[in-house]
Amino acid sequence: MGELSYQDACLSIRVGADEVEILSERLWQLGTLGIEERSVGMEVQLIAGFDSAVAADFAAARLKKFAVVEEFASGTHLDHWRNFATIYRAGNRLVVKPPWVAYEPSPVELIIWIDSGRSFGSGSHPSTRLALAELEQLLEGNESLLDVGCGSGILSVAAARLGAIDVLGIDIDPSAMRVTEENARANGVEEFVRCSIMPLEEVDGSYDVVVANMLASTLIQNADVLIKRVRAGGRLVISGILDSQIGIISEVMKPLKVLKAQQDETITGSWVCLCFG
Repeated sequence: MGELSYQDACLSIRVGADEVEILSERLWQLGTLGIEERSVGMEVQLIAGFDSAVAADFAAARLKKFAVVEEFASGTHLDHWRNFATIYRAGNRLVVKPPWVAYEPSPVELIIWIDSGRSFGSGSHPSTRLALAELEQLLEGNESLLDVGCGSGILSVAAARLGAIDVLGIDIDPSAMRVTEENARANGVEEFVRCSIMPLEEVDGSYDVVVANMLASTLIQNADVLIKRVRAGGRLVISGILDSQIGIISEVMKPLKVLKAQQDETITGSWVCLCFG
């Protein structure tokens, strides 16, 4: 294919039906923007969108399976993944809905309108749904909350809808700030949600709740600062890890202790959300 570019790209890989969930999990971990599934005889073709051929090739190398990386000439192809958007439920009453998807909620459901753009955080990933469910149980109203790696702002917006009145979402991706602000406005909570591209170590003060939906390696690297941002008596919500990583994450978050663990048991290689205090 020659030298890889930073144009939009997709990765295509054929797997057996019993491998779909495992490979999909790995693709989410490796940064896909969305996954389409197509039946091809006895196999399933997974087509995963990435924001560059470099990222798609990196993912293919980590999967250690034959995969085809296809580059696109413009950013319009990434919007193709919007066609596969749907609603996602989290907790007892949260429903995450893209603005263009029709849905009639029940009286008890709380709708979170999210257009994730090209940021991680549509609500489709198990780690996001686990974090949402934990926030639903944790927040009672009037809390301050720090959302580390806010992406689309889904956790920040949901927190404000659940009663948090001082929400700061931070992310190193400048586009995340714009998307978070737009989603906060769409949900009518812009007065409660701030966002910034400042690094975690530059955040001042402490918060009632700190939430970080990240891969284990990033959580380990930032453990000390995460702990410092939690107010005395506050809670640290960690998602984005697998059940096999609970031990190491619990160790690096000391002196905070695990108060509760939620697990997504619908897929192989279960994702876990931990609440520390």
